[in-house]
Amino acid sequence: MLKNLRIKNFIIVKDLDLNFENGLQVVTGETGAGKSIIVGAINLIFGADLKVGVHLNKEKPVVLEATFKVTKNAKLLEIIKQNEIEISDNEIFFTKEILANLRSKIFINGRRISIPIAEKFREAMLDFHSQRDQQRLFSEEYQLEIIDIFGDLVNSRKEFEVMFEKVNNKTKLLKKLKKQESENREKIELFKYQGEEINALNLRIGEDDKIQKELNLLLNAEEILEKSREIEYTVLEDENSIYDRIKAFIFIFKKYQNDNSHIEKAVLCLQNSLTNLDDAIAEFQEMQNEIILDAERKNDLESRLNEVNSICLKYNKKISEILEYYCEISDAVDSFSSQKTEILKLQKEVDMDLIILQKMAEKLSKNRKQIAQKLELEIEKNIKKLAIPHAKVKIKFDKVNTEKESVNGLIELDKTGCDRVEIYFSANQGVDAQPFKMVASGGELSRFLLVIKKILAEKTDNRTIIFDEIDQGIGGKTSELLAKFIRDISKFHQVICISHLPQIAAFADEHFAIDKRDEKK
Repeated sequence: MLKNLRIKNFIIVKDLDLNFENGLQVVTGETGAGKSIIVGAINLIFGADLKVGVHLNKEKPVVLEATFKVTKNAKLLEIIKQNEIEISDNEIFFTKEILANLRSKIFINGRRISIPIAEKFREAMLDFHSQRDQQRLFSEEYQLEIIDIFGDLVNSRKEFEVMFEKVNNKTKLLKKLKKQESENREKIELFKYQGEEINALNLRIGEDDKIQKELNLLLNAEEILEKSREIEYTVLEDENSIYDRIKAFIFIFKKYQNDNSHIEKAVLCLQNSLTNLDDAIAEFQEMQNEIILDAERKNDLESRLNEVNSICLKYNKKISEILEYYCEISDAVDSFSSQKTEILKLQKEVDMDLIILQKMAEKLSKNRKQIAQKLELEIEKNIKKLAIPHAKVKIKFDKVNTEKESVNGLIELDKTGCDRVEIYFSANQGVDAQPFKMVASGGELSRFLLVIKKILAEKTDNRTIIFDEIDQGIGGKTSELLAKFIRDISKFHQVICISHLPQIAAFADEHFAIDKRDEKK
């Protein structure tokens, strides 16, 4: 609810300070006195386009200030919460400064805000009964909204919208997963084949080096065995063997080892060499027991090495790298399998949710059609009081998306349900009702909107409704009925009405008389 409006240096106003109360606030005055300046100032505060000529004195900025009492308004409270606006004394304070170059700033409770945020506050707090507002009546979405508000179906509609978004998000995810599955299917088949191929080989890290060593021994086994026996014979068994000759030299030089340190060391080395020869011959003997001339074993090793080298060459990787790759593709295959399970599970959920959603839409549609009949009669009854005595109103229903399936598979549904509505209207006796947007004149449009606001006044969030000379072209008894309409709306909303009619002024809870006086300059 607008509590205070202060205007400085704006058009023809030097300084104006207005306090408003709840109920019907009527602003009257001669043509040109400046009544609409009040509406213009409020509009500018909330982001309306700036035009040249807003400054009374170009050397000073225009300052527009508006204080609002925060009343029962869920949308407003949500915007305040979203933008983390701190309020005190249950009031919010807007300021707009406009410099001579038309650059401007908007503040709320001292904090600067952008025009889009100001426009959100405007939409939640203010209702300008304007030509733009009248154009909304041509919107089928707004016509459906009127039915839902009138029939107290807003909560049911919100519940449906939440369910719709839930199903819509699931269908989007399902479509995405199915696309991924389709794109990955060929790759996964390759991974499966490669996994089976690698798994069948039972590779082990270092296996190729081990096979190569054993194979080298088998390929050279005859020579190795022959030479090992030869060295054994030469060292130990020959008539003049190396072992015996070294032993003889040790016997000779041992007699002199105490006489010379070099002889002593040389004897020790020769003794060690005999020990080393013993060890070497023992190793050769052990080796002879291990190396067997086995052609079948050699063939097996060659075959295995060819398999290992072939797969390493095919994947251009070492065994360790191939085993790592095997783990990666195994994980990918498992993930693909899990994804298929997820798709099946999600598909079942979507199918069940669609059944629920369809039932919700059908119930909502049934209630709307019942409400629409009552709304038709209510509009006709009220608009006839505004000098359209032969008015006929008909609300026609159709299905959403009847010709094609929507993007995510939700047939004949959108976030509002399954209904597409259009208001048909006739103002003349004997003339069939036609689509409202095709037949309504400007005066009929204005009165129709007023009737809608009167009918919905009790059912909508508390706002400040501004009527700027809605009474143009109206007089006599109709003007009194118009005044009663506006008074009825003001029982539930603050109404600021700029008017020329005494009938409207007579119903005012507060009356502002606007007078223009010329001073110096």
